[in-house]
Amino acid sequence: MARILLVDDERDLLMIYKKLLALEGHDVVDSASNGKEAIEKFGELPIKPDIIIMDYRMPVLDGLVAMKEILKKTPDAKVLFVSAEKRVEKEALESGAIGFFTKPTSIRNLLAEIDRIQQLQTEKLKAVTQQEKPIEN
Repeated sequence: MARILLVDDERDLLMIYKKLLALEGHDVVDSASNGKEAIEKFGELPIKPDIIIMDYRMPVLDGLVAMKEILKKTPDAKVLFVSAEKRVEKEALESGAIGFFTKPTSIRNLLAEIDRIQQLQTEKLKAVTQQEKPIEN
């Protein structure tokens, strides 16, 4: 189960994501309708989400700027872009996004990517834990 922050200005899409992610056992901890709100809500969350699902084109502040601000404060944040703006894919990935899907995308693909990200995080945690174990004589 992943803790997820959803960021998209399309309210109907947010509702669909929330319901489908919950059905799959994920916890949508909050949502935002623009980049500025995403930065604020991310900062206020006492336990940071495992994944931020971010749109690019939104009012007030776009997703790229929001992601860069979030990553400045929390470099290990995992941002997954889901956007109709294919032209920003390269910049998003080079700026720190862990993945990019072009809208419309299937929920099956989105769920598979969430699982992949969680698996990577689990493997990284295991590797760190194994490195920290004291060597016994």
